[in-house]
Amino acid sequence: MTWLGTRCFLREYKIPEPVYTKMPVTQADLDAVKEQQKKAVTAFKNQDYDTLVKLHTEDSTFVPAGSKPIKGRETLGKVVEQGSKTGIAELKMSSGELQIMGEYIFDTHETQLFDKDGKVMDTMNTAIIWRKEPDGQWLIYFEMANSQTPPKR
Repeated sequence: MTWLGTRCFLREYKIPEPVYTKMPVTQADLDAVKEQQKKAVTAFKNQDYDTLVKLHTEDSTFVPAGSKPIKGRETLGKVVEQGSKTGIAELKMSSGELQIMGEYIFDTHETQLFDKDGKVMDTMNTAIIWRKEPDGQWLIYFEMANSQTPPKR
């Protein structure tokens, strides 16, 4: 995503412009985000939805494919619990791109969803904005998924 595209994206979803003077993002921060990605995949596979939800900030926004935005960790927890009944057994994330945006990290990648038999159910384009919390932990502040499967007509 270009610099201009990123700014338009932030405005569209009312995400505050990054402040580029507070915390420089280091290679260690990028590595920490990669570890959080692994933790999310493992939590999903183990149906540990509590851990999955706790990887989001209290004020997070999640925009699943074909749905309205879900705001807040508590609401997300309820939706994730209901979503666990969809038959999705595992997800895999491709190694995407991590871009530093001031004190945020913008993460784009492809996510594949699998059923219990290992069959691909859907492939998603995913965009995540990670935010470093005061305790130093990187959590998901904003997440959006878009299915690569064309809608049925």
